[in-house]
Amino acid sequence: MKKRWPIAALFTVAWFSSYADPFGTNLTLRAALDQGAENNPRLQAAFHRWKGAEESISVQQALPDPTFTYGYYFESVETRVGPQNHQLRLAQTFPGLGKRAARKAIASAMAAGYEENYKQEKLDLAFRISRAYAELYYLKRSIDITQERIRLIRDLERVARARHSAGALMAPILQAQVELGRLEDRLSSLKDLRRPQVARLNAALNRPADAPLPWPLELPYARIAPDEAALLKDLERTSPDLSALVWNVEQGLQRVTLAQRERRPDLTLGVQYIQTGDAAMPVSNSGKDPILGTIGINVPLWIGKNRARIASADFERTAAQLTLEDRKQMLEADLKQALFNLRDADRKIDLYQKSLIPKAQQSLEVNRKGYEAGQLEFINLIEAERMLLEFQLAYERALADHLIHRAELGKLTGIDFLEGASHATH
Repeated sequence: MKKRWPIAALFTVAWFSSYADPFGTNLTLRAALDQGAENNPRLQAAFHRWKGAEESISVQQALPDPTFTYGYYFESVETRVGPQNHQLRLAQTFPGLGKRAARKAIASAMAAGYEENYKQEKLDLAFRISRAYAELYYLKRSIDITQERIRLIRDLERVARARHSAGALMAPILQAQVELGRLEDRLSSLKDLRRPQVARLNAALNRPADAPLPWPLELPYARIAPDEAALLKDLERTSPDLSALVWNVEQGLQRVTLAQRERRPDLTLGVQYIQTGDAAMPVSNSGKDPILGTIGINVPLWIGKNRARIASADFERTAAQLTLEDRKQMLEADLKQALFNLRDADRKIDLYQKSLIPKAQQSLEVNRKGYEAGQLEFINLIEAERMLLEFQLAYERALADHLIHRAELGKLTGIDFLEGASHATH
C-alpha cells in the first residue's frame, strides 16, 4: 500500500526546501549578504521609515487645509431685504513668514537622518551576517580538525596495541583511550552547536530558525592596511551613524528657528456667503444674498509660552549636539579597537600558518617516530597532538576573527572592507 504523507508534513518539507534553494550546496558570504539585504524586516522597516519621512516634506511645506463652515439660523434673522436663514464660510490660513520654510527644513533634515539610519542598518546587518557566517565556518573547521585528530589518535592507539602485544606496557593504550574520549566529547558538543549557529544566521536572513543551511566552504580573506589617521579624520563624513546624528543637530537648529518664528502671526483670509429669503414687503434688493470678505490674524500674546517653546527647542538642539560628540568619541575608541583586533588577527594568521603549525606537525612526526622506536614516552606523542590541535584551531579562529573585524570596520566607518577578498578554503 502506498504511504501517504500528512498535508502539514508535505507543506513543511516544501517550505524548508524553498529556503535552501538560494544557496544550493555551498553557502557563500556574498549570497548570504544579498539574501539578508533583500529579506531582512528590520532593514525593510528602516527603508520605509526613510521613504515615509521623504513624503512628509511635501506635507510640511504645504498650506493648511482650507476651513469650510456652515451656519444655520434656528430663528431667522429679519432684515430689511429679507430673513437670513443660512451662512457659508470658506477660509484659508497662511502661516507667518518663514514658518513653512522652517517646517520643510525640519522634515528634510529628518528624512536625511532616516536615510543615514537606513545606511547604518545595512552596515549593521552586514556585520551580523558576516559574524554569524564566520562563526559557522569556524564551527565547521573545528569539527573537521577534531575528526582528523580522532582518526590520528585511533591510529596511535593501534600502534600502542601492537607494541603492547609485543610486551610493552598497557599505559599508552589507556592514555590514547582517554584522549579519544576527550576528543569525542568535544566533537559531540561541536555538532550540537550547529543548530543554534544556523538559527542565528537564519534570523539575520529572515528565515525560520530550523531552515536548512549548507556549511560555508570558504572564508573571504583580504589583508588590508587601512590608514587609521585618515579613517578617524573622515569618520563624521563616512559614518552613517554620525551623519544621522549630524542631521539630528540640524533638526534641532531648525526647531529653534521655527520656535522663534512662531511669534509671527498667521494670516487667515476668507469669504462668507449669507443666504437671504425674500422680504415680506416689496423693497429694493429683496432676497439679495450678501457676500463678505474676511481677514484675521492670530495674536501670539502669551510671551511666556513663546519663550518656553524657544527654550525647549534649544535644549533639544543642545542634547542632539552633545549626543553627537559623545557618539563620535565612542566611535573613535571602537574604531581604534577594531583596527588593533584586525592587526592582531593578521599577526596570528601569519604566526600559525607560517611558523607554529608547521613546527607542531614536525614535532608530532618526530614524537611518533621516537615512540615507535621506543625512545620517547607515549605521553609526549599525546602532548604533541594536543599542541597541533590547539594551533590549527587558533589559526581558524584568527581567520574567522579577521572577517568579523573587517565587517566591524565597515559598520563603524561606512566603508566596505569585505569586497575584493580572496577565499581561504580547506
